[in-house]
Amino acid sequence: MIRVFLVLAFLLALPTAAYAAAGDPDRDFGRRGTVTLKATDADAVGHAVKVLSGNRVLAGGSAAGQLVLVKLRASGSLDSTFGTRGQVVPALPGTSLDGVKGIQIVRDGRVVASGTLRLADGSTRFVTLRLLPSGEVDPSFGAGLGYVLSGPSDVELSAMAMDRNGVVYLGGTSGGAPFLMRLLGDGTPDTTFANPALGITGKVTSILLRADGTVTYSVATGAASFTVARLLPTGALDPAWGGIGVVTHAMGPGAAPGIGAVAVRQGPSNTTLVAGTDLTATGSPRGSVIRLNPTGAIDTRFGSNGVSRVSRSDRELRITGMVRDRSGRILLAGTGRSPDSLLVRLRANGARDKRFGSGGLTYPVLGQPPGGTPIYTRFEAIDVAGSKAVVVGSAAGPGTLVRSFGGTSYTGRFALTISRFD
Repeated sequence: MIRVFLVLAFLLALPTAAYAAAGDPDRDFGRRGTVTLKATDADAVGHAVKVLSGNRVLAGGSAAGQLVLVKLRASGSLDSTFGTRGQVVPALPGTSLDGVKGIQIVRDGRVVASGTLRLADGSTRFVTLRLLPSGEVDPSFGAGLGYVLSGPSDVELSAMAMDRNGVVYLGGTSGGAPFLMRLLGDGTPDTTFANPALGITGKVTSILLRADGTVTYSVATGAASFTVARLLPTGALDPAWGGIGVVTHAMGPGAAPGIGAVAVRQGPSNTTLVAGTDLTATGSPRGSVIRLNPTGAIDTRFGSNGVSRVSRSDRELRITGMVRDRSGRILLAGTGRSPDSLLVRLRANGARDKRFGSGGLTYPVLGQPPGGTPIYTRFEAIDVAGSKAVVVGSAAGPGTLVRSFGGTSYTGRFALTISRFD
């Protein structure tokens, strides 16, 4: 492990309000519902979150160009039983802009996390590490190192999933095309699993593993359409899914950076939920969720003819993550017009849950970044603690916001945020 970069901006929680509405920050967590973690003289951002038993939270991202994992108690305080005062910054042979982008838990409590690592020669690789429940590196993974570098030399990670046996699936992009690979339980790349050629440009954005062994994943191409592929347990494209193993559903006109499907989750009765961002007729980004039946066709029983839209005439809304709660409701995270983040709750049938926020939506501005009040906030990933949404993201304070691999320093005024909502 290397020196820990994060300091906790955590004040005593204010007294709990007499009545907290659904969609309000949970004041029993952190400061007014949010924990802010800042890197010393550098930036910190969050990209992955996993709720554990007892409403504890694991979150991951980057701090000063290094992968970072933090563990919080149910109150939002750092869990001192994990790593160094609740934080782990592993020693790795490179730097990372976004850091940890996927977190999963092995049944015995070990932690698996993945991201993209840029090496000294400028190449990029997937990095996957496994930690013991204490936060120490797991010597049984990666030939004793506790981490594995994998994938081609230009690969970038966008998605990660793990099955019950500890087999890890990594998805992203390489050569401008979607890329998917698999690691065995000890971290060894599975050479029997071939990245299927889809014949399109784009990146894998989310992976869904079902109990029957099939692998469903979304691909964002930049077009205002949702593309989803499904593989058989052998890794071959499943012809029962749209006839060729890939379906594309047009959602709106045009194309733009960051447009397309970003999340796939299992729906009821073997359906598949797909969420992301498309474009209105005037070119404004909006959120959308569709539900697909077991053949990949639109399930018209969901939303309005199979589609649930999330839009506001005066805002650009972008979806970054999706999860279902224990009641089957659909929670969406994302961004609104700066400085707003976005949180949405839909009923199981795709209709807005009007008991949540304002008509099913809320636009929080949370966190205590360096320099004062946030001028920019973003939710990147979402999970649930019972019926409560738990999101991770970032908040930026006033000043020049710069995050790139153009040098060794990261001069953005970003802080990592973890928030919980009623």
